[in-house]
Order: sequence, then structure tokens, then C-alpha cells
Amino acid sequence: MRIYLDHNAGAPLRAEAREAMLGFLGAPGNPSSAHREGARARAAVETARTEVAALIGARAADVAFTSGATE
Repeated sequence: MRIYLDHNAGAPLRAEAREAMLGFLGAPGNPSSAHREGARARAAVETARTEVAALIGARAADVAFTSGATE
């Protein structure tokens, strides 16, 4: 069995994460845009923020998403 230890450079995507993302990959929309697609994207981000906060026992306002680990 091969063991992957270079998680600093990137990690394999978990099946659960892939399934959760599939519905969003084909949906256009910048969460910062004012049009309907943007509003839908913003709602998805805010729902994710609320769910993450609940999982870690934090307030949604304290959860920040970044584009990568170095940001």
C-alpha cells in the first residue's frame, strides 16, 4: 500500500468533500456580485460558514474563508 505524506503541498480530496462540492462546481456566481447567481453563491458561502461554526463551536462571524493556506 502506498502512503502519501506530502500533505504540505496538497492532500487527496475526501469522497465526502467531493460529493458536497459537486452541486456547486457547475453553478456560476461570484459571492461578491449583486446579481441572482452571485446572491445564490453568497447564500451557499454563508450556509457553509454557519455549518463550520457549529462544528467547531464558534460564531459564524468568527469563521473566515481564504483562498489558500498562505493567505
